[in-house]
Amino acid sequence: MKSLILISLYLFKDTLHRWKERPASPLSRVLVAFFLSLCALSFLANYVLSSKMLHDEIRKNGADLITVFDTVREGEASKRSLLQHELPLLHDCDVLALKDSPAGFARVGKAVFPILEYNMESCAFLADLELEEHSIVLLFNPGRSPLHPGPCAVSIGDFDFSLNASPLPENHLLGKLYPSGVILAPEGAFNFELDSLMSNYRYVIRVHEMTAANIQSIEETLNNIVRYDGSMTIVQTHVGLLKRLEVLMSNQMECRMGFSIGIAVIVGILLTALASMEFRQNEYVYTLMKSFGVRPLLLILTFIVENIFLIGISFAGAVWAFMKTQKIVLGEFFKLGDTVLTYADIRQDLWLLGISLLGCVLFSSIPVVFSAYRPIGKVLK
Repeated sequence: MKSLILISLYLFKDTLHRWKERPASPLSRVLVAFFLSLCALSFLANYVLSSKMLHDEIRKNGADLITVFDTVREGEASKRSLLQHELPLLHDCDVLALKDSPAGFARVGKAVFPILEYNMESCAFLADLELEEHSIVLLFNPGRSPLHPGPCAVSIGDFDFSLNASPLPENHLLGKLYPSGVILAPEGAFNFELDSLMSNYRYVIRVHEMTAANIQSIEETLNNIVRYDGSMTIVQTHVGLLKRLEVLMSNQMECRMGFSIGIAVIVGILLTALASMEFRQNEYVYTLMKSFGVRPLLLILTFIVENIFLIGISFAGAVWAFMKTQKIVLGEFFKLGDTVLTYADIRQDLWLLGISLLGCVLFSSIPVVFSAYRPIGKVLK
């Protein structure tokens, strides 16, 4: 054990001596790995941020929502209990149940707003609308309507009355379904006599994890319910769009993997050339050490640890430099605005690039392995 410690200390001292005698060798490895890693992170981050912005834009436009339109004939049972209570137990989702009011539509000047009825179980999804203060509220889109918050005159048929107008919160799910606005009222608020024998319900299902597989699974459950009871139900999803997005992401991932491996190959070629050259320059000394009982494996591990240390410092420095300069790189060069990435956003690419560099370090030790196991007599003759 003592001899192993002494040999390791000697090899460490020999490494420091080589760096001192030939500083270009470690410096070239550090600088090449640093700048190539920094360039790789910049290009990979461009892909990641573009994908993230596209994913967020698709979600913002309602791709995580499933809309169910259900027409219930007189005497038929409503699916409200089944969808609002049972569906969230089967799938990771939230359900908002709404019913078309018998009042139909309301007019505010020239604008027309649909009237929907909600039940108390839906208040959890409408909590940000403060329905407790005004049970009947007109929600308008500030960008599409000249209305202002506060009381406004509303006409339903031949009746005129006042309602409180409130702007729709940004990215609210009702804004995705009713871009201009909507009037919400509790069930039974408008006691109009129905001429129709049918009631129209709509259910808004919000999926927690926006993937094509999750949405398709819920869609299949809903279609099975429809086939079972033969009801007049329409299910609308964006599963086709999400499938195309996932194909695009898969192709992009292959490109990112190829780019990371390409960078690692360039670094690997440099490490292989330098490691082979340095070992041959010191081959006579290493052969003498082998003749005194030093195992070739220790010599090989010395070069591997040395390269891992240098490449590790370069990679860590490149990651730090990128995180500090990404606003300039992504904003000025790639024109992606002021959006920045976190370590969590690029964790997958960091692992991919890091493992690729580690692989190239191990690959670069192959010439050293062959040199370290050369017969002692062929070197010392």
